[in-house]
Amino acid sequence: MGIDRFIPLQCTASPAYEPMQYYGLLGDYIGGVWGTLLTAATVLGVFLTFWWSRRVDYRAKTYQVFAEMMRTHEEIVQSLRIGSKAGRDTFSSVLREFYVIYKLTREVEADDLVWPISARIDIAYTCMFFGAHLSSEKILKNYGPEKIQRLSGAIHTERQKKEPERRQFGGHQLRLSHYFRNLFSAYTFIDGTNLSDEEKLSLGKVLRSKLSNHEQAVLALNIMSHLGAEWERTGLVEKYKPIKNLPAFFLTFDKLFTIKERFPYINFEWETTAHKTVKVYRLKFRQWSLVLLRRLPRRLTNRSSGPPTAAA
Repeated sequence: MGIDRFIPLQCTASPAYEPMQYYGLLGDYIGGVWGTLLTAATVLGVFLTFWWSRRVDYRAKTYQVFAEMMRTHEEIVQSLRIGSKAGRDTFSSVLREFYVIYKLTREVEADDLVWPISARIDIAYTCMFFGAHLSSEKILKNYGPEKIQRLSGAIHTERQKKEPERRQFGGHQLRLSHYFRNLFSAYTFIDGTNLSDEEKLSLGKVLRSKLSNHEQAVLALNIMSHLGAEWERTGLVEKYKPIKNLPAFFLTFDKLFTIKERFPYINFEWETTAHKTVKVYRLKFRQWSLVLLRRLPRRLTNRSSGPPTAAA
């Protein structure tokens, strides 16, 4: 046999015989695949840490601003003075003036078809807020200029009956304007934050807990007048229910008026044992809003355990 008939074979070396080549490929695989995944996970972790720190910082600043508005609210309340009354006691005087003016509206116009209850509330609250002055007559001129002038005269007569040091009916714009402006801004601030709905409602409850029954009563009158129409238009009353703790028969200026009929979409505190609750559907388009109410059955609470506790 000739030597030229033997052709040498070249075999590819296996990883078992070439450990450096095997581990090199393994290192490329780990660095290319797992290294990329680890880098992506690190970037994601850094982003989540940054996002969470921003969120915590935002929540801390939000609560700080809310606390400042609460402090301002208390300062405004403490600064209120009407005669010998100060602080929250002044709201009882404001409410008493409204009652007197509301009764005077019936002396001026007894027909409820001419001045329905909603109109009387608006007239009485406006005169209580601005006083029996020319500004009130101009604002309420759509209710009849002559009748409003007669009402202003009746208010002046009622004012003269009071002792000089206790004289009232001079208007409370200076006292109440700052109060309601700060209160409305506080609810608007809560609603405009990026907090969750649960946190927003919790802050709303905290703010509502600061309002006494007389404060909530005056707030309800403000909402029912044209001066506070923005409360309902923006949905703040429906969502946060700032007058939820108002007793059923606290406002007794008219025997035909009930707070539930005026605010059917609010589940008041005294309704905790009611057979039905109200679910609200709100549709908004520009300056228009449509509120749909649906009454749902609810489970009765255990009456044998005593009266229901006060809800927050």
